[in-house]
Amino acid sequence: MLYYKVGAFNACLNNMKIDKELTVYQVKVIDEKIKVIDYGKVSAGFPSPAEDFVDRKLSLDDRYLQHPESTFIVIVGGLSMANEYDLDDVLVIRSDLTPHHNDDVIVSVNNSDYTLKRFDFKQNKLIALNPSYNDSIQLNADDEVKIMGVVTVQIKERRKV
Repeated sequence: MLYYKVGAFNACLNNMKIDKELTVYQVKVIDEKIKVIDYGKVSAGFPSPAEDFVDRKLSLDDRYLQHPESTFIVIVGGLSMANEYDLDDVLVIRSDLTPHHNDDVIVSVNNSDYTLKRFDFKQNKLIALNPSYNDSIQLNADDEVKIMGVVTVQIKERRKV
């Protein structure tokens, strides 16, 4: 199996076939950053006494877009990864990272359209997470596998406004 990372996203975007169910956005650097107040952590279990107010600010740019030259945004449009990824979820993708076992990746096999799948290195296959889909792809030694990037952040809208 020939496996390689695509490389600098900006340089090769024009030559890529992207699955029609994925919407891809390039990250552009601008001078202005928006920061939100960080009130600390919230308990997801039993309530704990409130922390004293701390005047910290959180920059989503600094936290999630540290490498804008190799970062892009994808909007999920299909159902093959449903239950883990829903329609219109926003994904931050890093093209400079090497995928690890069970990473979710934007991938092309044998020059097919790029799509979102879980990469199982141990069984050498790409997995669709929707249990009603039989879209897993067994990779063979002669397959050409291109990884556009690794999913690093998932943003879910809980309430559309």
